[in-house]
Amino acid sequence: MNTQQQIKNMISWVANVPPTQICPSTSLREDLNLDSIDFMLLIIKLEKWFNVFLTNEEIENIDTVKDISEYITQRAIA
Repeated sequence: MNTQQQIKNMISWVANVPPTQICPSTSLREDLNLDSIDFMLLIIKLEKWFNVFLTNEEIENIDTVKDISEYITQRAIA
């Protein structure tokens, strides 16, 4: 399973929606209705899973699945 699929599966689990309903342009808050607690739970789980750390500024700039995938992928490779 690649990084993108792992991220998608984690988002699916936290948002309680099927992975087929998640695409790169999906908004975490608007489309998936993640509240601030669910959003931070997702960030924490992804940071632990991929052994990365996102700064507060990066977290504030995350809106879509694509955004979170790019940050996680950049940190996981670096």
